Amino acid sequence: MNYSQELSATLHKVLAAEQKGLYEQAFTFLSPFWNTTSQFPITTNLSAEYSAELFLRCGGIIGFLGNSRQITNAQEISKDLLTEARHQFLSLFDFEKVAECENYLALAYWRTGEFVEADDWLRESFSRNLPENNHVRLYSFVIEGLISLDKRKYEEIIVKSETQEEAFDKYADDFLKGCFNNQIGIAYKNLGMKYSALKHLKLARNFFQQAGHQVYCGVTENNLAQFFHSEGNFAEAHNSANNARKIFELLGDKTREGFSLETKAQIYSAEGKFDKALRYINDAIELLEKGESYMNLVESYRTKVKILIHLNRIAEALTVMTAAHNLASLHIAQDLAREIIENTAALIEEKLGEPK
Repeated sequence: MNYSQELSATLHKVLAAEQKGLYEQAFTFLSPFWNTTSQFPITTNLSAEYSAELFLRCGGIIGFLGNSRQITNAQEISKDLLTEARHQFLSLFDFEKVAECENYLALAYWRTGEFVEADDWLRESFSRNLPENNHVRLYSFVIEGLISLDKRKYEEIIVKSETQEEAFDKYADDFLKGCFNNQIGIAYKNLGMKYSALKHLKLARNFFQQAGHQVYCGVTENNLAQFFHSEGNFAEAHNSANNARKIFELLGDKTREGFSLETKAQIYSAEGKFDKALRYINDAIELLEKGESYMNLVESYRTKVKILIHLNRIAEALTVMTAAHNLASLHIAQDLAREIIENTAALIEEKLGEPK
């Protein structure tokens, strides 16, 4: 088997592993062709098509793996590889692959909370003339939904899902169907539409189980925990949060384990068990501070601020608020930074106004 044939077989294995969320396995498959993340992959004697595909798969995998395993500078490495892959595919006039690169670039920027850049790359991807049954196009809709969730555009998600539902039903694989239903479920939850939220979150879990995608099985368990928490069903909320944490621990996904710990903190806080909530949110922050998921770290800081105010530890709450504000200002958006200060001030005012 020559180098190109070996690469072809490897790329098929990498894509299959990626589609099940087995990012470390996919990374290991790539090692004969990419022996250090500080350099570009080895493309000697490869055709232009194979070279571009190798850059694409390396860029995608390091982005996914870097997010879960908290690899330093992983998203910047991902961006560099994907930008090169996109350049090569443009020279080949392969616009489906160009759109795939742009999807992954949007994801890389989304992971670090750079929503303006994520939106820009997603617009580029949507500008490619792809049919509605194309997997890359359906994935663009999924990424659009992820960004909209972080921007809290829940009504917009529901409206768009109604126009996209038929295409996902007809053409999406189980993983994409799971993503689609998961986002709808979260949107309905945050809009207070309980029946629809639970229906879509359970559908999402079923699709992810059928796809064999353990990472997103854990994600959906965490979302179900947040749903049950919002319903005041704390026993079910803790059960789902524990299920999520077990999955993420087993997978070694430190970033998402941090999410599940924050969910536990929120549940304990809703129960009025603020000392327990503080222990869990401290554990969540300890994990998230080691990675590049700035938006989720900011949200964990905000959760800690609320807990500290409930415990009447106002000075500590202001210190944490400052950390959240500075992180949001530096990495995410000035609007969010201002919102953090305003919300904290309102919470303190409310706490100080409580009867003694």
